[in-house]
Amino acid sequence: MKGLLIPTAYVLFFSLLTGCGKTTTISSNVELTGKWQLESIVQEDDTISKPATTKGVMDIGLNFKDKGELEGTTSTNILTGFYETAQQNTIQIGGGGTERAETSWGNLFVNALPNVNLYDLKTNRLVLYYENSNQLIFSRVQ
Repeated sequence: MKGLLIPTAYVLFFSLLTGCGKTTTISSNVELTGKWQLESIVQEDDTISKPATTKGVMDIGLNFKDKGELEGTTSTNILTGFYETAQQNTIQIGGGGTERAETSWGNLFVNALPNVNLYDLKTNRLVLYYENSNQLIFSRVQ
């Protein structure tokens, strides 16, 4: 009996460790997957709303795909990359894209995105938090 106690304790301990670690991007991001369009940015308690789209300027959006793949558009560029979520709504986003000059709205987004570290997901609304309480607020497109 004593010989089974130690291996059983190791299995239980290992199960607890893996159960509390990072979640996989396949199962944990089911709700996050899909296309999202940037609606507003909150910086230092100031809300900046999406400007009207003009000729040659794209809507800013992110497409969270399965297996942690990320695609998106800035005001003038295409981006590709990855994302990974973990416990307590933490998120890491990385990647790169084309390098055409951005609009001021696009610059706000491009400068904020690498600093995103938390997310909040509600029905058809995604908030990405960066630099403490600053926010990128998206609505679901698909």
